[in-house]
Amino acid sequence: MSIKRRITIGFGVLVATLLLLFSVFIYQNYESYRRSLMRNRLQRRALAGQLYFKDRLEFHRSSYLTLPDQHEWLIDEKNKLIYQSSGANDFELTKNLLAEARKKEVYFQYKAEPWGSAKEGVTLSFKIEGTQYVSVVTAYDLTGRQANESLLFILISGNVIMLVIVAFAGFWFARRALRPFDGLIGQMNPAAVNDFSFRLSTQSKDDEAAYLASSFNELLARLQTLAMSQEHFVSYASHEIRTPLTVVKGVLETSLAYDQSLADTKQSMGKALVRLEGAINLANSLLHLAEVEGLQSGQFKEDINIVDTILDTITYFGEKHPDQHIELQLTDSFTENTSSIRILGNSTLLRTVLNNILENASKYSLNKPVELIVDFDLNLVMMKVIDQGIGIPATQLEDVFLPMMRAANVGSLPGFGLGLTIAKKIIDMHQGQLTVDSAAGKGTTVCIFLPTLSLS
Repeated sequence: MSIKRRITIGFGVLVATLLLLFSVFIYQNYESYRRSLMRNRLQRRALAGQLYFKDRLEFHRSSYLTLPDQHEWLIDEKNKLIYQSSGANDFELTKNLLAEARKKEVYFQYKAEPWGSAKEGVTLSFKIEGTQYVSVVTAYDLTGRQANESLLFILISGNVIMLVIVAFAGFWFARRALRPFDGLIGQMNPAAVNDFSFRLSTQSKDDEAAYLASSFNELLARLQTLAMSQEHFVSYASHEIRTPLTVVKGVLETSLAYDQSLADTKQSMGKALVRLEGAINLANSLLHLAEVEGLQSGQFKEDINIVDTILDTITYFGEKHPDQHIELQLTDSFTENTSSIRILGNSTLLRTVLNNILENASKYSLNKPVELIVDFDLNLVMMKVIDQGIGIPATQLEDVFLPMMRAANVGSLPGFGLGLTIAKKIIDMHQGQLTVDSAAGKGTTVCIFLPTLSLS
């Protein structure tokens, strides 16, 4: 069932329920008023029975002002009939009713022909010269019943007409309210959605449909980026993994067919091991990338000492590359605020980021000196790594964060193109920013921006 139909039905049921309750309330209140009015008339006529003993002439005069189908009785204390009005008698007096009437006033209803609704009556008692009499009056409220039937007809017909109007109005309002969503649905089809360059457009600016379109377009943009990244990743990874495995297979097959001495066999196995080590390193890098992508930023709750993280990374890097000189510069602004700088994150992952960037700087600058400048400004820790390497061509600068993408000028330098990809994902998880500024033959500058907690 469509949303428009659900809204129309729900709105119609709600309004119908309210109209019904309101109609019942009106009808019941009018019926209560009619009964009260009829009871008062019957009471006045029953009390007029006292005139029978005081002024017979006046009593008979008052009998002309009767209610529709009225009948009267006067009963003495021995239940003997003293007076009964003319006309058909359609009610049978009982001893129980007369006994109850001597104690209190009794109001009753009963069915009688030819009336479709019940007739009503009152019994009450009064004393004349010490003797207790009971007066009984019955009548049919013709005017009140006719008004009741008219009111019922008006309420029923009015409810039906209002429900028809509400149904059309509800459908119109539902259709009008959902028109922006109909516009969005009309733009969608399987062919368009399969193309990640597809985007939704809406004329509304600040309603739910505009928000939905904006969120959907943002999702498509992310999927488009992911699809491009996956396309590059699959093409490059399949080539990079297939190549060393093919080489290893060829070396082993050649060794098996031609190597006659142990020395030649060892030499062939050494070549195969080098290639296998490269494949293993690539597999480890891919696993590390998958592991990082599975992490959530909400997991980073550790209070990091950024100075220790930087020094530990430089120490580890120096042990691994003793010939590489790293020139560390801590600005005055950073030094003055070191004690109060707080960063929430994961120190191990941040060491991975800094190590990957230093590895690239060292490798692509052929061990020329690398600068690491650490600064602090406006609740941001900034780490800038500057090398004097081969740089990155301007046409490929936008793709440096794509997995397994390497610049065209790297030549035979080893690498898998995953270092900056992993670093970018880790920095994004820390709500930071990673930028690369480079030009071919002029070196590369990588900047890391990490937000800090407010200063104490």
